[in-house]
Amino acid sequence: MSAQVWIDGLFAGAVYALVALALAIVFQPTRVMNFAQGEPIVLGAAISYQVVALWQWGWPAALLITLVLGAGMGLLSERMIMLPVRLSGSRYAWIIATLAAAMIFQAVFTLSYFDVDSLRPKALAPGHLEIFGQRFAWQQLLTIGVALAVMAGYDAFLRLTAYGRAIRAASHDADAAVIMGIPVRRVVLLSFVIAAVICSFAGVLAAPLLFIGPASGLLFTIKGFTAAVIGGVGSPRGALAGGLIVGLLDAVVRNLAGATTGDFVAFGLLALILVAFPSGLFGKPMESH
Repeated sequence: MSAQVWIDGLFAGAVYALVALALAIVFQPTRVMNFAQGEPIVLGAAISYQVVALWQWGWPAALLITLVLGAGMGLLSERMIMLPVRLSGSRYAWIIATLAAAMIFQAVFTLSYFDVDSLRPKALAPGHLEIFGQRFAWQQLLTIGVALAVMAGYDAFLRLTAYGRAIRAASHDADAAVIMGIPVRRVVLLSFVIAAVICSFAGVLAAPLLFIGPASGLLFTIKGFTAAVIGGVGSPRGALAGGLIVGLLDAVVRNLAGATTGDFVAFGLLALILVAFPSGLFGKPMESH
């Protein structure tokens, strides 16, 4: 098996890890698993395709627009999801709310790019690095490096900043956090924005090499959710480990036995890990809220 297969796995795993991290960011203060979390991936791919491939404005413009629209999508997602959850009073309302948000965003992307199979711009980091006769795309190496940096940065953000400590407090006990004067709703809003921005930039990085169509958001949500559960829901470090496990396993099995078998093995591993480690490999048991 060539080294390229392992790099492909790390590259895909880095993207899944970023989605898993975004899921964890929203889950920590809300206990809501956002099934619309893959849609910002499509947003980032669509912006880069539109701005770089069609308008030819260049990557600086694409990155700036991704930041602005990604944050806007996070704000809109929080309203679309958390408002119905608060108004309904049902502990299961988040399932319908997140799926509805995913379907709405998917419909917007599909109508906007109904004649486009793959949102694929040119690479942000073109070219290859050659080592011992093996060629590795700079785009893949950039994505892996960005994923590691984002994981480390968010971990430091949680530990060292006031908002990070507020997120941790709201995650532990939202009612107690409100009594202590922590603006929990603002923390929740910030969590949605950060998660959406991370996934939007993940879409920008992934689009030149991975297949991202207008309706691909739910697929990335499922892969990110698998990674999050394997690593431990709510654990940023577990998100990285889970994402890399899913990406590497998927790439290796696809190379040996085909795409369908790769998905089967990944989800089979998820089932086995949940039986042996109900909280994931790196997660901690949590009380139900």
